[in-house]
Amino acid sequence: LVNFLSVFMASLFMPMSMSWFSKGKGKDREAKERQQNGHLFNTGSCLGPTMCVVCDKPASGKDLLHCSGKDCCNISSRMELKVIFHLSTDSVDACVHGDISGDAADYEAESWSLVVEHKFCKKQDKRAVKRQDVIYELMQTELHHLQTLHIMAEVFRRGMREEVQLDTEAVERIFPCLDQLLVFHHAFFAAMKERRHGSAQPQGHRNYLIEQIGDVLLQQFSDENKEKMKQVYGDFCSHHNEAVSFFKELQQHNKRFQSFIKQQGNNSLVRRREIPGCILLVTQRITKYPVLLERILQYTQEETEEHAELSKALAHIREVITAVDLSVSEYERHQRLQEVWNRMENRSATKLKNGHTFRKQDMMGPGQTLRHQGLLLWKTATGRLKDVLALLLTDALIFLQEKDQKFTFATDQKPPVIALQKLIVREVANQERGMFLISASAAGPEMYEVHTASKEERNAWMRLIREAVERV
Repeated sequence: LVNFLSVFMASLFMPMSMSWFSKGKGKDREAKERQQNGHLFNTGSCLGPTMCVVCDKPASGKDLLHCSGKDCCNISSRMELKVIFHLSTDSVDACVHGDISGDAADYEAESWSLVVEHKFCKKQDKRAVKRQDVIYELMQTELHHLQTLHIMAEVFRRGMREEVQLDTEAVERIFPCLDQLLVFHHAFFAAMKERRHGSAQPQGHRNYLIEQIGDVLLQQFSDENKEKMKQVYGDFCSHHNEAVSFFKELQQHNKRFQSFIKQQGNNSLVRRREIPGCILLVTQRITKYPVLLERILQYTQEETEEHAELSKALAHIREVITAVDLSVSEYERHQRLQEVWNRMENRSATKLKNGHTFRKQDMMGPGQTLRHQGLLLWKTATGRLKDVLALLLTDALIFLQEKDQKFTFATDQKPPVIALQKLIVREVANQERGMFLISASAAGPEMYEVHTASKEERNAWMRLIREAVERV
């Protein structure tokens, strides 16, 4: 690699604590290149499928140079926040693991006003002070979030692997996407930290005034990063309940795990944080950003580039939260459908009016999702109201009945599976809790009468069925 440090500094800035490079040939040149532009490079090796950031070739198993300086590789003047989401756990441990305790000292104060000198603070107008206080709070809480992620990775996950000897799958059930979250938030904090250092007045002094932060936030919450946030937080938040349930199960039945958790009570790093609490803090983090951005906007002059970038960033993070909520909702509905499906006999099937057979397996077919479920009263041919569990799927409404804690297709003269194509929903006259489902399929029309527990529930079912029919 010819003068690889120059190539690297000119073309790429990595917001991580350690950056890895394949060693170039030539001992004389190597000695000179080990210390340039404030970087301190050492010889070493990196675990996992790491790529050289200069030549983009696999670096695993080779002699490497890496910068071990605490702050030197947090350069992000071009705001390059694109993160390496394909890293293995070992790679993340090697490349992201850094001492954030030093950063913690910079954010111990309650506000920006208490960090800078009193005279410097007094020179600023009230709106500027309040704006700096909110930016400081954003950075302070982001650091706290990083601390939580580090505790999850370096205390709990590492201990579960090495001391409890849980396999990778078990650990992932409790801490899904942890590596991606670590890399992502390290990059974000590094960019904000660099902006703070670049805003020192005078340079190197503790007084600083961040004039522009909108570009950092816009980069963090837009384009590729936005899509990654949707994916990673959607996955993590979807598995929240499952992770906590599995944790409780281990705590109840695994003695080695019980002992490990008990030991953490004496660990000063944990600071009384337990695994369920850490998981909850991570799921809540993205909901904090809109509030903070709104407050920064409140103290930012309108009709400026900074205001415009902050507004766009706020719109993007709200879009992320909406997408994450949708992912969580879809995952929970899938889990509920899976639970019902598991309680059905494998040979469960029913005949449709067109002569085809609808089997249990058809409920979990490709593209089939649960849109809604609930208890309904189905008025049978004899006029009796039968309790059924109604499942509104992507293309059908299914009635099931329960017996001996098992589900089967409900029985009557009419098929318990109603195709949504050309399905019409009408209120039952003088019955505020009743509705007609009129199937106008090619096999012949059919009308079903069902009742709900309340008028509000009936209206909700009618709305949801109509929306599902429109999507077919």
